[in-house]
Amino acid sequence: MTVLISSLKDRAVLLGWIAGLVLAAALLWSLSFPFRAVCLMRSTNRSLIEAGDERRLSAPLSRPVKGQFPLGCWYTLEGSESLFFVFAVMRDGILVPCGAEISGEGKVMNIVPLGSHARQVMENIPWGVIEVYTHRIEHVLAGRGKG
Repeated sequence: MTVLISSLKDRAVLLGWIAGLVLAAALLWSLSFPFRAVCLMRSTNRSLIEAGDERRLSAPLSRPVKGQFPLGCWYTLEGSESLFFVFAVMRDGILVPCGAEISGEGKVMNIVPLGSHARQVMENIPWGVIEVYTHRIEHVLAGRGKG
């Protein structure tokens, strides 16, 4: 009987440690959002400069829409009322960083590859895949302010 209690106690301690580590990691991930967003903004701006693009991201938005939305980060564009959504497209098992410029009406104006490799891969991505991402972003923005 004591062996069973000891075994259960050891398992409970192990599960407690695992739960604590998962909780700490989740807390660290959520609290580091502002730092991660600024780092991503700087990297995206560098990529836009290298590509000769005139657009610049000015500030991250914490939650431009309510509810569930695709993984990525929202920014305001400098000198414009447009938004810019930085996300990744999956192509042949490789994440391709992209950005979408979104008009004030919530329509995706264009998809911008971020980086030289992304520009090369973007040529081989079927238009249908890009349309799926475009429709998802527009659908999320159509629900802005609801729920």
